Amino acid sequence: MELLPQGPSERNQVVAYDDSGFLLDRPRPPYLAQDPPAEEPGEQPNIGRLVRKYWLLALIALVLGAAGGFASVVLTTPSYQARLLLEVQNTISSLRNGSANGENSDTSETTIQTQISILRSGTFLNRGADRMNQDGVGLAPPGRDLFSRLRQRIRPAIEDPIENARIGLNRARVTFDAKAVNRTHLIELTCESSNPDVAARFLNAMGAEYIDYTTRSRMESAQRTSEWLAQSIEETKAKMQEADERLRDFSMASGNIFAGQDATLDDTKLASLKGDLAKSQAEAILKRTRYELTLKYPPEALGEVLDDPVLRNYQTKINGLKEQKAALEVRFTARHEKVREVDAQLSSVEKDYQNEIHSVVTRIKNDFEAANQQQLLLNQAYNTQAQRVGSQMGKASQYSALKRDAETLHTVYQSLLMQESEAGLNASVPGTPIHIVEAATTPAVPYKPKPTINISFGCMLGLILAGAVVFLKEKMDRSIRAPGASRRLLNVPELGVIPNLANGFASNARVAIEGSSSLALNGGADESAAAMVHWQSGPSFITESFRGTLTSILRNQANGSARKTILITSPGPSEGKTTVVQNLGIALAETGRRVLVVDADFRRPHLHRKFGLPNEWGLADLLSEQIPLSDYSRDRLGVATGFPGLSVLVNGCGMENVSRLLYSPRLRDIFQTLAKQYDMILVDAPPILHVADTRIVAPHTDALILVLRSGVTDRAAAMEAYQRIQDDGLALVGTVLTDYDLSSDRRKQYYYDYGDPSRA
Repeated sequence: MELLPQGPSERNQVVAYDDSGFLLDRPRPPYLAQDPPAEEPGEQPNIGRLVRKYWLLALIALVLGAAGGFASVVLTTPSYQARLLLEVQNTISSLRNGSANGENSDTSETTIQTQISILRSGTFLNRGADRMNQDGVGLAPPGRDLFSRLRQRIRPAIEDPIENARIGLNRARVTFDAKAVNRTHLIELTCESSNPDVAARFLNAMGAEYIDYTTRSRMESAQRTSEWLAQSIEETKAKMQEADERLRDFSMASGNIFAGQDATLDDTKLASLKGDLAKSQAEAILKRTRYELTLKYPPEALGEVLDDPVLRNYQTKINGLKEQKAALEVRFTARHEKVREVDAQLSSVEKDYQNEIHSVVTRIKNDFEAANQQQLLLNQAYNTQAQRVGSQMGKASQYSALKRDAETLHTVYQSLLMQESEAGLNASVPGTPIHIVEAATTPAVPYKPKPTINISFGCMLGLILAGAVVFLKEKMDRSIRAPGASRRLLNVPELGVIPNLANGFASNARVAIEGSSSLALNGGADESAAAMVHWQSGPSFITESFRGTLTSILRNQANGSARKTILITSPGPSEGKTTVVQNLGIALAETGRRVLVVDADFRRPHLHRKFGLPNEWGLADLLSEQIPLSDYSRDRLGVATGFPGLSVLVNGCGMENVSRLLYSPRLRDIFQTLAKQYDMILVDAPPILHVADTRIVAPHTDALILVLRSGVTDRAAAMEAYQRIQDDGLALVGTVLTDYDLSSDRRKQYYYDYGDPSRA
């Protein structure tokens, strides 16, 4: 009897085993299968494993993304962007307020928004296009870079200068935009075109045309005002001279009797009325001038309209609503609720704006009529007072009337001269001068496409798509990956975890394995020692993993029963069961036991290759022959290998009558005979879900081990295999996880690396 090392949960217990390594009198709780969990708890995505597994997909996606970005650059017509800066100054407001900073922020913002609206109008776009067409535009110079040469080969450029300029101009008109630079008096004009020369010339033409338009409008307005003032001054001057002559003639005819005469109360009142009448006449003339301007010119050109803060506020609201409508029309149709709501608001504000203009014009008209009425009343009052004074002094009244007319005309004449001087000053300085701060220059490189951005975006998109494919594939992957998953899934012990060789450990040992494999494949003299070389020269963390698995198997023998014959199978093919049988057999032989490894895979026998043995005679022959089993010699029931205490019973099957062999009554006798000659027997059986062979052989064995491969064995397949084992009443010792990637588990890396002499 021997004592084996105890696990962490068994430190206070003594576990006893017999000489064959079976557990004595140790009860075990029954295991029941559980529903597969949605996700394995604690399992984190292993980036290294994903990179190694999907690096080719990522590389292909990266190349395709870069190719797509490259193709987008080649197939896209290059677009050149030009830029021009205009400065807007409100000089008239500055001069009227008597300072350089006379305009307020609202006036400045309204002025700039007005200029932007005019620049964006179709009228000015047509004027700018007509102005640019006056000068010929040449062809755009062909690019010398790789993309331009490829683009020229795929889609040759248009050689007709007129057609080329027309296409470029249409593009420039469509993409033209004017926007204010924040907190400045600057307006930025931009446009894009397929011809860089067209883009620059179109902006320069727009700037020049707008400057000419502003200057021309200002000059025409000043000229009309000057002409009207000159005509009024000449008429007033002639009337003033006539009034002076009449007053002088009357005074001379009267013998100058009115010079220095004391004025009576009526005379004083008459003089006061005369002064009021003169002021009223001057105000009536000014208001008449304003009223006649409203009849000749649009209301928007009046100073009262331009300087009215209420109208400026309405203009700001109208511009804001137009911009909001333009933004909504990009996303919605004209019948959309939001567009209709903005249209309603815009219509209401424009109606209020027109009503306010009408109110201003009406106020000007009312002021004019009030002034006329006031003048009429003053005339009546004056005439009444004059008659009263005339009753006393007829000649004095006549003299006063003549003098009053002359003085009134003098006052009106002086007022007109002041207005003419102000009009001349305003005409000398533009009302809203426009200056080109930075003229548009011909862009040297295209604004878009940009090769670096397009190719980078293509690469990024390719990697994102590859990541999405990997994510979906990993999400749909229902395979068992990490240690402990089978324990949670099937509620059975996990006997061991066998790592793979792709973990970066023990490179020298791996070279030794490759060398021995080449030797075995070449069929040399040492072919029979291939398994020995694998075991002795392979990485120590591999051999230690099998030794640990063997320890778990021996410690999990239940109720002291002698489970000498253990069948090892897997849910599907290529899950490592034959490798597990081979190495567990070697590990068992190291303990001093007599071990037999039986190849019961009648479909695809492999054990003879693992140990470099011929497959000429084996288990199939034992089943088919009628010779009593007691007549066979020991070496016929197991061929010795290079390992002391380890023998192999190959299959020897030629695929004839497999069903007849499996249902042979000699199968049970064979296993009973072998159990008497060996301490422990490991049976390599085919996958349990693919053929019925395992379910036929398993009842003749004592227990069963299920091999699962990390990342290959599906959870549903593992559950189905477990269910079949339970349905057949077979004793399942536990599971073994093979081909596990240690790079995702630092603790296991350390454990297996600790026992590797090459890592010392």
